[in-house]
Amino acid sequence: MRVLNKIFLIFFCLLVLSACASLNTQKDLKSVESFPVCYSYGCKNVQTVTLHKEQWLVVESLFLPKATTPKQERKQISLAIAQMETFIGDITQTKNDLPGTFAALFHDLADQMDCVDEATNTTVYLKLFRQREFINFHKEGHRINRGLFFNGWPHTSAVMTDAQTGATFAVDSWFHKNGIEPEIIPTKLWYSGWHPAPKDDNL
Repeated sequence: MRVLNKIFLIFFCLLVLSACASLNTQKDLKSVESFPVCYSYGCKNVQTVTLHKEQWLVVESLFLPKATTPKQERKQISLAIAQMETFIGDITQTKNDLPGTFAALFHDLADQMDCVDEATNTTVYLKLFRQREFINFHKEGHRINRGLFFNGWPHTSAVMTDAQTGATFAVDSWFHKNGIEPEIIPTKLWYSGWHPAPKDDNL
């Protein structure tokens, strides 16, 4: 009986190890056709979205010619996220999303996004860019948070890391209405409570 138990235990361990090995060797850079987008404040609503091939070609064109520096790539990422918001806004009916949080407090929040929604979606977009090999110098990270007791109201943002230097950048689309380029700034500056200077998003 003990022999059988040992054999079973060895067989079980081999199965676990083989599963782990398959996970480790699985390619992360897999093209994803459908992806989740959340809105209505705090990701109350989550919708699966699919972009057409023509739409992806438009997004890809914003990364051409290929960036030769991380700084160039960050500008391309900013333009591409704005374009993603424009495409997706028509699908999820969030094209009229207002900047910030308080501007929408007296509106129906069903088509609005707070910073949690924005940060979550931006992280998804960054991952999609990397999976489709649009970007080479940056990788998305976990959302970052600030505020509550220091540096203003609680706030969250997407973040990405410069693969060359290890520097991290907040990618914050919450400051502007839908379809406007997000602010991409060093996380140290973002944590200080930084806000962009007021500007006309209609320009």
